Amino acid sequence: MENKTFTILVTGVGAIIGYGLIKSLRKSKYNCRIIGIDIFHDAVGQKWCDKFIQGVRADSDHFVDFINTIVLEEGIDLVIPGIEQDLKAMIENYEHLNHASKYSLNNKDLYKTFDDKKLTYGFLNESIDLIPHINYCDTLFGLAEDTFGLPFILKQDISYASKGVAVINNREDYDYYIAKFGAKCMAQKKLDIKDNEYTCSIFGLSDGSFVNPICLRRELSQEGATKKAVNVDLDAELLETMTKISQKCKFEGPTNLQFIKYDNKYLLLEINARISSSTSIRELFGVNEAEMCIEYFLLHKTPEHKTQKYGTVMRYIEDAFFDCSTL
Repeated sequence: MENKTFTILVTGVGAIIGYGLIKSLRKSKYNCRIIGIDIFHDAVGQKWCDKFIQGVRADSDHFVDFINTIVLEEGIDLVIPGIEQDLKAMIENYEHLNHASKYSLNNKDLYKTFDDKKLTYGFLNESIDLIPHINYCDTLFGLAEDTFGLPFILKQDISYASKGVAVINNREDYDYYIAKFGAKCMAQKKLDIKDNEYTCSIFGLSDGSFVNPICLRRELSQEGATKKAVNVDLDAELLETMTKISQKCKFEGPTNLQFIKYDNKYLLLEINARISSSTSIRELFGVNEAEMCIEYFLLHKTPEHKTQKYGTVMRYIEDAFFDCSTL
């Protein structure tokens, strides 16, 4: 089967996850024909695709028909969503997708829970340690000030890439951001995250078990993606915490778990039940999530054990040239 060519559709190839997936597929041991889509005609990921098709927005009434047409016309074997919006649209419309293709979609029954930090914390409250937090109420500022002191963090229930997060130093900050965020938010204790933030990946097998866990101590860029990552040994406490979460959530496929280490405990920040922006970094450390998707979703086998490398990965900006007749 390693000699077979698989046709893979990657969505959102103009974003860091999308073109990270393309690069990971190119480095996998499987032969891949990569079809890339993005709503922008000049998405940079088209540079590394075999074919690029300008897409439609995930919230469009035409999105499912658009995906189904590509699956049919291009003979797609596997669809890997590269952006959160596409993943949600595919899960919500799963029954209407063309099932001539397989889809890398995580636990479809719990995706709304994973998407909402308040629901996630409530779901896992009795299983693991969580960041001290208070859900929205009319007296949230006073409760948070009394409980956590100033400053504290105000965070939207549904947010990603460090958006929808604010540091509250005083009442004026709170009034400004609560008007911006609305009632769907929570207050959290502000913790020192420098050298204490971890992005961990597992590949869920849908029964509560997982393979190829990898833990990166990271620093974030201003855009909210990882800019520096150190692959660290997975200690027993963190592995136990990840195991408890996985047993409760029954993930399927690539899953990203984010933690802060505080008082020698790993406190869950959030769950991204999908491939994350660190996927190309994990490939450099030896854990190729795109390759595992082929093994699991297409070959119907448990992904092989990956031998990890240890060190540091630094992200940098590079340039891609397109001649004037291309874009």
